[in-house]
Amino acid sequence: MHDSTVILDPTDEREPIQRPLAARSAALGGPLGIVDISKPRGDVFCDELERLMAERLPGLEIVRLRKPTFTKPAPPDLRAEVAERCRVVIQALAD
Repeated sequence: MHDSTVILDPTDEREPIQRPLAARSAALGGPLGIVDISKPRGDVFCDELERLMAERLPGLEIVRLRKPTFTKPAPPDLRAEVAERCRVVIQALAD
């Protein structure tokens, strides 16, 4: 087994645009926030993200957060909590 990452672009591009990856540090430092935007089955997706991150980076602190609804932007108090508690954030959705 080899370690590789495949990133899929969900946009409907008939001819995919080549995009360089954003610069990343050599190591992921936490705390890592996983923000569920409250779409159906988002919790299932976030659970799997958390499991994979904990498996690959066992010492990483993971903070789970959830928007009250996916139909509106995150409220100011949630944005403040994310900024205060997390160094890195994954905002996740599902359906």
